[in-house]
Amino acid sequence: MHTAAVLFAQKGYGAVSMNEVCAAAEVSKGSLYHHFPSKDELFLDVVEEDMQKWLQEWEEQKSRISGTEARLFALGDHYANDFQNPLTHALEEYARSRTLPDDFQRRLSESFNRVMQVCRELLQEGMESGYLRSGDLDNSVVTLSGLLEGISRVNEIAAVARNREEIRAYYRAAVQMLLQGMRAGEE
Repeated sequence: MHTAAVLFAQKGYGAVSMNEVCAAAEVSKGSLYHHFPSKDELFLDVVEEDMQKWLQEWEEQKSRISGTEARLFALGDHYANDFQNPLTHALEEYARSRTLPDDFQRRLSESFNRVMQVCRELLQEGMESGYLRSGDLDNSVVTLSGLLEGISRVNEIAAVARNREEIRAYYRAAVQMLLQGMRAGEE
């Protein structure tokens, strides 16, 4: 539901009402509630669709690039291209606003785990090829995911980058730092 995504992106989770979604999408309340029993369901559907799009775009990019290093830099660029995604802000607001029911928490975790799987595959590929030093893959996945996710969070708070090129430079520097510590044969 494209209209709901636009509303959540513009206003955040809390400021959007189901009545507003109905009006903007030009659908009846009954029709909307038939497909989405709650605002939570609607929001999670929007977030899952956005993450699926991000993953598909990554797979398309990855298929054109070979080598662990090039792919890691490309992943940093992919994050940089998404750094101003307003749904990210709405998702953080949603996740922090209250205790989530187990089902919603599970869905959010599954979606984010799919994003972390991107990091896992790249790191595993690098370790198996000998390009990256072998080590605790799970620890490395959390570290890489945290590094990539954290840059945009720091930028939200400190406003260190004013545009996509500036944020891309931070992502590239982060990947370079990671590679300096993980490349095989380097100490």
